[in-house]
Amino acid sequence: MKRTFKDFVQQDIDRVFFNEDEFAEKAIIEGTEMLIVNDNVAITQGDKKYQVATCDIVFHVASSYFEEIPQAEKIMNFNGKDYFIETVNKHKGILTIGLSRNNS
Repeated sequence: MKRTFKDFVQQDIDRVFFNEDEFAEKAIIEGTEMLIVNDNVAITQGDKKYQVATCDIVFHVASSYFEEIPQAEKIMNFNGKDYFIETVNKHKGILTIGLSRNNS
């Protein structure tokens, strides 16, 4: 079977990006243990005019963990706490999810 560039990129994502020895850490999302990568940079880029972050937690996770892609404005349990899903972006098999504790 011939391997494509996309196959090699996915392999790198799995072996490096979502590797606990490199970037990833374990989190319990909706009762399932998953490897995620926290994105603290996205949190600090909130609304600078009002000095508030748009999300409390932003993380990357493989979309393969989910039967259905999580939807914005729903609730997600992240490490035992309920959060509102503010944003969900999917790109090349990776979801970037932004969560907020207060939806006001």
